[in-house]
Amino acid sequence: MRAFGTGTPAVLGLVGVEEGVRLLAEAGLDRLRAKGIALTELGIALTDVWLAPLGFEVASPRDSARRGSHLTLRHPEAWPICAMLVEAGIVGDFRGPDGLRLGPTPLSTRFVELWDAFDRIRALVAAGEHHRHAATKRRVT
Repeated sequence: MRAFGTGTPAVLGLVGVEEGVRLLAEAGLDRLRAKGIALTELGIALTDVWLAPLGFEVASPRDSARRGSHLTLRHPEAWPICAMLVEAGIVGDFRGPDGLRLGPTPLSTRFVELWDAFDRIRALVAAGEHHRHAATKRRVT
């Protein structure tokens, strides 16, 4: 492990970091924060209307000043729902005991993508697709 802590960093990795920093600077941190708030506000609204009837609850702070650009939703069957979403191409992660964490990245997530993801969650859970997954939790989602 010590060998990885010193030495010349990988050039390709540095190019990726340089490009990422350039994109962040171009977009502007204030604009990214505003979009992150707007994305999570949309996610909260869709949860309240579409997902709450299916047993979901917003666990993240509703006050945007206390929330980052991610949402945690509670559901008693969060683990199999998380596994189902990964299979469906919706990237989230499980947070025990009953949390599903979704992180719409303001730099690259469009509002329509968030809308479509929540619509897909609603349809899959309503159809019971998550019941196909084992209740046994893996270490990583």
